[in-house]
Amino acid sequence: MRAEIVSVGTEILLGNLVDTNAAFIAEKMASLGISISRINAVGDRWQDLYQTLEETLRRVDLIVITGGLGPTEDDITKEVLSRLMGENLVLDEGILAGIRRRFRGHRIPEKAARKQAMIPASAKKIPNPVGTAPGIILEKDDKTIILLPGVPREMRKMMEGELYPYLLSRLGTEELISSRTLKVWGMGESQVNEKIADIMLRQSNPKVGLLAKRGEIHISITGQFAPEVVGEKIKTVEDQIRGRLGSSIWGVDEETLEGIVARLLKKRGLRIAVAESCTGGLVSHRLTNIPGSSDYFTYGIIGYSNQAKSIFLGVPASLIKRRGAVSPEVAKKMAQGVRKAGEAHLGLGITGIAGPSGGSRNKPVGLVYISLSSPEGEICERFLFPGGREDIKWKASQGALDMLRKYL
Repeated sequence: MRAEIVSVGTEILLGNLVDTNAAFIAEKMASLGISISRINAVGDRWQDLYQTLEETLRRVDLIVITGGLGPTEDDITKEVLSRLMGENLVLDEGILAGIRRRFRGHRIPEKAARKQAMIPASAKKIPNPVGTAPGIILEKDDKTIILLPGVPREMRKMMEGELYPYLLSRLGTEELISSRTLKVWGMGESQVNEKIADIMLRQSNPKVGLLAKRGEIHISITGQFAPEVVGEKIKTVEDQIRGRLGSSIWGVDEETLEGIVARLLKKRGLRIAVAESCTGGLVSHRLTNIPGSSDYFTYGIIGYSNQAKSIFLGVPASLIKRRGAVSPEVAKKMAQGVRKAGEAHLGLGITGIAGPSGGSRNKPVGLVYISLSSPEGEICERFLFPGGREDIKWKASQGALDMLRKYL
């Protein structure tokens, strides 16, 4: 089955909004074996949208459209599609009642509520569990058009909820395309390639690919098999790769490094305190962004200045003067000091030069020392991260969390 995606919204064309919806939909469709031949973006002008949909319908059997289902005057997707397909828009009382329930206690213009509750007469509706605009499936003249809201959170819930099983039932396929992503930290793309090159060369199904991300490498394993064996086939290749890369693989698919660390801290009943200089609180932010973080996070301090390092973390001023603020000795003292101040089992200390200025021949921009203080003592690692200021800060936070992951 060939398909195209149409993203509706002038804000996409102006560059004010990055179209993450199309990438998500394309990934889900690919997992079903549905070939996406084009991804189109079109503004909110009636003529442009009509022409785009008319041309797209001539080329493919399935169109997935996102955006333009809201309550405002420039939300015209349903109206344009209905005109193109010769359908009348009718009021769905169930949708209207749902919108009123969601906004109970708040004033909502009746015109806006009714606009969102209008759907093409022969369409099937897809419930929206986190918003007001329903999704729509219109099957007509051997064509299938799916309309989804442009709000990413709403679109994803509907795509993963009722829409995925619907598409699966339509395909009637005996094989599924499935994919697994392994996330690697601490190795460059060429290093990863060298270690698994033979696996990549001999695999066509499942196929193995590499993608360089910010400070890490993602390894994709994609295969097409019968549903009952596809998972096993991918796992066989995954096990081979894990045998080569070991603990450099920190997670899979949608996992985050902070999420893994949080789970391990909770599992072991340990508490962490963090002292940050060059990362400016980024590690603390990531750890406390996980629900239930009060179970494991006790204390965080941004000891940016030398004075703050001494006053709040107990780093001797004489040590800073002798070895410099960016040094393994200071990183260790920061980790010790925050662990004590936070009455925690573990302490992280991070100090470095994020740039673009402040570097020297002996201590260049990107130099970061990260230390972990535990009941067994202190460990400290030296890193030299490339990139701009934000990249260095992010990579330093990754390095700190990965050090903690490996310890745990």
